[in-house]
Amino acid sequence: MALLERYRVLDFTDDRGLLAGRMLADLGADVVQVEPLGGSSARQSEPLGPHGSYFWDTYAANKRGIAIDFENPAGLHDLIAQADVVIESAGPGVMDSLGLGFEKLHTLFPRLVYVSISAFGSTGPKARYAASDLVVWAAGGPLDPHREADRPPVRISIPQTFLHAAADAADGALLALLARTRTGRGQHVDVSAQACLGTATLGRVLAHTAGDVAPEWEKLVDGPAEKMDQSGSGSGTDPAKKKWRCADGLIEFHLTVGRASGAFTTAFFGWMASENPAYERFASIDWREIPDMVARGEFDDARFEEARSAVAEFLAGKTKNDVLEAAREHRLLCVPIYDTGDVSASPQLDARGFYSTVVDDAGRAVRMPGAFAKISGETLQVRSPAPSIGQHTEEVLADWVGTRVMENAS
Repeated sequence: MALLERYRVLDFTDDRGLLAGRMLADLGADVVQVEPLGGSSARQSEPLGPHGSYFWDTYAANKRGIAIDFENPAGLHDLIAQADVVIESAGPGVMDSLGLGFEKLHTLFPRLVYVSISAFGSTGPKARYAASDLVVWAAGGPLDPHREADRPPVRISIPQTFLHAAADAADGALLALLARTRTGRGQHVDVSAQACLGTATLGRVLAHTAGDVAPEWEKLVDGPAEKMDQSGSGSGTDPAKKKWRCADGLIEFHLTVGRASGAFTTAFFGWMASENPAYERFASIDWREIPDMVARGEFDDARFEEARSAVAEFLAGKTKNDVLEAAREHRLLCVPIYDTGDVSASPQLDARGFYSTVVDDAGRAVRMPGAFAKISGETLQVRSPAPSIGQHTEEVLADWVGTRVMENAS
């Protein structure tokens, strides 16, 4: 039996919340994606391929789909009466205007867990503000340190603030379902994307505000501490000093020093020296001792720059696979930066059965990322592709509430 097999979820979300329902579906819940008759706007979310949105195909997988006329939603309350969870991302006030807000539904169905996903939450002075992904990043804190030195912040990758919020929403739904086993009542899980982003900064979003000041030796290694870069590993190191070009891409490697991690740098230079004795002058240094050497005036920025130049020269002649194999052999703290092609071909993911192939309603075989975790005694897998518009409307009505509502809804 799948973990959530006995639970039913009505998913009213658009691109801002699809992942929440997908996660619950992966765990075995019967998740029904509710769309307007013309289809969800998420079907147009990039990236787009020849057959539609890869975003939709991924985050709507494992769900059944129904289409309704929101101007005349006959039978919808009958469906909600059978649901354990409702998830929506329309924004504060929108579901209320449709007669589907939390207060009304909680009165009608007190056991219902109602999950709302929005930029700033359902309350507060900014609750009804419009917000893009970029606005939420800026309001949440991570955008400010995502920069080099005193240059303006740069956009953080592809849109993902609402993916953080949707994942937290799935967690919140599970907690509310657990609470219901004790109280018998559902709750409103009100998720603010802004509030979710503190966990996207590895705890550094408030570090500078709280008075964090790097010691002198860290400033020498990493540069000024006023702005803490959040790209890559999230360390305070200037991103220009931890991304290295190799023959076919980029490598993530930090010239770390000190007792905690300096040994990795010593091992890295040991690998370099094993292939070219000219690098022995760096391999002979115990990089765990650099902070003390700096304090004694025995090591300065000029020597750091010399070491960095040597690393750049060496890695320029290596492929990503060369570096990965060396990291395994010499236990190095470095890694290739994979692009989507590398991830798709990953032996590690293949070994874990991460990718699944399903056949869509047009008969096409679709390869897609699988479930987010492996759980002992459970089988989390992609069972079905994303639904076409209204594909399961009559099936769901029959399964959940019977033919009477099917007739009323037609």
